[in-house]
Amino acid sequence: MKLNNRFTLFLFGLLLTIGATAQPLTYYQDAWNEDGDDLREALYDIIRVHTKLPYSSSSTDTWDVLKASDVDPSNSSNVLLVYAGVSVNGPQEYNNGQGWNREHVWPRSLGGFGTSAGVGTDVHNLKPASITLNSTRSNHEYDELGTGGNAVNYNGNATGNRLNASAGIFEPRDDIKGDLARIIMYMDLRYEGQQGEPDLVMREALNSGGNTFAVMSTLIDWHFQDTVDQFELDRNDAIHNMQGNRNPFIDHPELVHYVYGDSVGVAWNPFMDVIIIECGFGEPIKYYPNPADTELHLETPFAGTAHLTSVDGKRFEFEHILGTNRIDVSHLPSGQYTLGFSDGTKEKVLVVH
Repeated sequence: MKLNNRFTLFLFGLLLTIGATAQPLTYYQDAWNEDGDDLREALYDIIRVHTKLPYSSSSTDTWDVLKASDVDPSNSSNVLLVYAGVSVNGPQEYNNGQGWNREHVWPRSLGGFGTSAGVGTDVHNLKPASITLNSTRSNHEYDELGTGGNAVNYNGNATGNRLNASAGIFEPRDDIKGDLARIIMYMDLRYEGQQGEPDLVMREALNSGGNTFAVMSTLIDWHFQDTVDQFELDRNDAIHNMQGNRNPFIDHPELVHYVYGDSVGVAWNPFMDVIIIECGFGEPIKYYPNPADTELHLETPFAGTAHLTSVDGKRFEFEHILGTNRIDVSHLPSGQYTLGFSDGTKEKVLVVH
């Protein structure tokens, strides 16, 4: 629907997540109502429980998981390469340098780990990559380069990535920035220096040395700018199915506020928080829970219609009354949605910041 700009107001809020069939409602239960260091510790205790897969093996290994987690949605025989953004034959794997290889998003050299089963084989941190662009990225940290640095090409074509090798900075293309930021945040949370594992620390300063990665403020910005999409949700599910744990910053993007941002020290409970949006319709709009499983509670200062729009553009409309509404969402596909409202004269849309 094309909106009349005179009556359109874009508000910064949270994505509404519908359904929890892939992510059990109780998976994060031990972290509910925790805050600060207690929240971080509770999340760590949840996600540290997983299978440590072999890097390469005749049994299930990281190649196998990546062929499932990063499968091309339009061609189940292919995987999508992280920096090149192209689809290539998955079963070919490395094939003596003719295929693809595995990129450690948090580089091994900046984490003090190798490829033995454990941190070096955590598939949340692995992405299929072209052999040449994996080498080009090397172990450079992520930050914005703008028009600086050099454009990175692949097979003679622009990729949208940029590199300043002397500064140790690699800027990935825009549509994967949030994906990579959430991987780095996962690694910072998952590896805390316990049980013989390295203590990985996301830092602000570049080239800090030790097991650190930068730039923290840039990664947080990317998380909000490039929001979770269906490919990333499906990837999280596939890794959970084969490795046994999840990335909480994909399931609950708002956790970035609680772990790194302006809500540190505030208790987190995604199923109890009432989200309040000052929307210009008089009294604020309120809704909860987020994520919603079967029912969305919605309080509005007017009667009208509302709509939920999925990340692939499918729109679901429903009527609501003045006051409290209980909206059945059990029939909607699992995923993330933007929430919009209309009072018959103007329309408001909640979008991610």
